[in-house]
Amino acid sequence: MMNLPKEFMEKQKEKIDPILDWVNSEFGVKPVVYTSFLGGKQDERLAKAVETVLKDANDYELASIDAMAAAAHSLVIPLAVFRGKLGVDESIELIRLEEDHQVDRWGLVEGGHDVDIADLKVQMSSAVVFLQLSWLK
Repeated sequence: MMNLPKEFMEKQKEKIDPILDWVNSEFGVKPVVYTSFLGGKQDERLAKAVETVLKDANDYELASIDAMAAAAHSLVIPLAVFRGKLGVDESIELIRLEEDHQVDRWGLVEGGHDVDIADLKVQMSSAVVFLQLSWLK
């Protein structure tokens, strides 16, 4: 397991913990955070609660959540956006937290990091706009 600097761990706790607490208040279970690439299993109650949200979503909402989840490599962040807890900018900040730390430490690779940032902004913003337009009907 990689050891991350203390200041990054503190920033991660400051930024991520409120979302985990929101999940706990929204669904009654706090997600387990794994540091392994292999991940792990979440509490069955949380899985069922998320399943209910996804089953209750219409096709447009589900497509938007799916697009955000693919961009975020997370389901928690899209659910927080879907439920109005996070905006686009906040979600992008959370998604890029570790990579931005690395950029601050080692520098931005032009034609790499900047393109990734722009791509993520397009993916998340377009999914959110699609979601919001679907609610206008």
